[in-house]
Amino acid sequence: MFSKTFFSTIAAAALFAVSASAICPGYKFGVSLAANNGPWQVFDNACNVVHKVDAKDPCTAGVFDCNSAQTSPTALHLNGQNYACNADPKPESCSGQTIQVCCN
Repeated sequence: MFSKTFFSTIAAAALFAVSASAICPGYKFGVSLAANNGPWQVFDNACNVVHKVDAKDPCTAGVFDCNSAQTSPTALHLNGQNYACNADPKPESCSGQTIQVCCN
């Protein structure tokens, strides 16, 4: 009996860990904004990199519309589609990159 309960608990914990890796619930993409002129990366909900902008100023590279300070995207243009972006309501990360913005 103990071993069944123990393994059920382990299985539930593993399932929760896998489901917890999804980012930006309700959105299609998450964006990490690297400091020091690093790339801005666009991730899908499963934390796969789907686009990377290596430009010195990602706001002028044609992929993002940005706020007036040019520090955060307000829109994402990807594969012919336009997505509105908002600040991520909770701290999340993909591959060690903090997700600051979610786009849908």
